[in-house]
Amino acid sequence: MESSSFDFEKVVCSHGFFMMAPNLWDPINRILRRPLRLLSDPTTIVTVQISHHDPSSLLVQVLDTNISTTFSLSQEDQNHLLSQVARMLRISETEEKKVREFHRMHHEAKNRGFSRVFRSPTLFEDMVKSILLCNCRSLDMAKALCDLQLEMRTNNSTDLLKSSSAATSGKRKRKYSSTKEGASEAQVGDFPSFKELAGVDHQFLQIRCNLGYRALSIVGLAQKIAKSKGKWLHGLEKAEKTILEGDTTICDNVYEKLMRIKGFGSFASSYVLTCMGNYQRIPADSETIRHLNKLHGRRCSKETLRRHVEDVYKKFAPFQFLAYWSELWEFYEKEFGNLSTLEPSKYKTISGSFPNKGK
Repeated sequence: MESSSFDFEKVVCSHGFFMMAPNLWDPINRILRRPLRLLSDPTTIVTVQISHHDPSSLLVQVLDTNISTTFSLSQEDQNHLLSQVARMLRISETEEKKVREFHRMHHEAKNRGFSRVFRSPTLFEDMVKSILLCNCRSLDMAKALCDLQLEMRTNNSTDLLKSSSAATSGKRKRKYSSTKEGASEAQVGDFPSFKELAGVDHQFLQIRCNLGYRALSIVGLAQKIAKSKGKWLHGLEKAEKTILEGDTTICDNVYEKLMRIKGFGSFASSYVLTCMGNYQRIPADSETIRHLNKLHGRRCSKETLRRHVEDVYKKFAPFQFLAYWSELWEFYEKEFGNLSTLEPSKYKTISGSFPNKGK
């Protein structure tokens, strides 16, 4: 895991996603914890702890299995957990090459240690969170979804789905090790999968998780994927691999595909593309207007925003988003201090000011 551009703390704390459930960043010990799913049984969830105290490697520990003390992970499950960690932290030779190329263009970002942008272990989680970003309550909404997933896991999910139907009909409002450490901690819900959300009534989800109109979009996305037996999502995952390999010719097609999904406007669709590894399209919103005005002296409106964004960041192609995000993240750290040292209890005090109000 030796890489001149990789700084575990800076990579994790490079995006508001690290504050969103089920991620839990320990600012004192510089450890990331969260639930992850097994390949052999996606309904089995384990709590994983990631640290980087040894500069030559990451340490990935399974804190509990929620099954039995004699349970052991197969090599395939271990590899699957590590691949999810690698996705979150964007660990790959190709990503390292991209970072080095970006640093040759943007010396300030290199000097600040800005490189990779944190994301989720799965593309589906990234897609749903991109919808949630369009509101200052995104942290609460993400936690509510994870709480719901825990309830579905610990109770009979069929009973929960029945109760959701009744509620809405009656009320319309790279190193691996295993340890037992932390096994006694309270269970944490994982971010729900498309299979878990596809069977939930959107009105129940709207009320239960306080998602507003996003509930319909999220359930619609989950049902679209479930209807195709996962093939629709698998197609996007294949596109992600193609983008990672350096072929960006498919990005316009992917963008149009995302734009056809209910609830995915330009902002969310562009965000998903950045999560897939394409940095040419900047998710622009009112926060971008403020940023361009304050830092670059550009007076722009919603109508002229795209033109100004392209003009300011074109010199950093194909890494326009990385240049924009490094500036924006630097602004927030100047405003609130080093975000990696912030206690989780303080996240809500700044989330309303974060770049997550895009429309």
